Amino acid sequence: MPELVREWPRLLERVLTQIRPVAGCAGRYMAEVDLSEDELRALNLFEASARHEHVSFKDPLTSEEYFAYLNTPIGLGKPQNEGGCIARVRISFTAVQRIRPVEARSDVLRES
Repeated sequence: MPELVREWPRLLERVLTQIRPVAGCAGRYMAEVDLSEDELRALNLFEASARHEHVSFKDPLTSEEYFAYLNTPIGLGKPQNEGGCIARVRISFTAVQRIRPVEARSDVLRES
């Protein structure tokens, strides 16, 4: 049975601007971000629905698409910049892999 891949929520796209590879840890991306109440709720609901499944996201700087496992977010306390945010959270992904277009994949058979 194929595994589901959950798409990163649009409400949380702003968070992706801060997600970067972790130096010295291949396949791991991380960010510490301030979240609003709505963003925190969306993150918690998404994490619960995507637990043990891959998630997909697009790097806003490179427009490259990835899939990975979303680790359980970790609360870090008060936000650094208030501005409507209620919490600071560490978001991290493991087993990050770039999604290759179908035409670039050698393991996909093409129908003639």
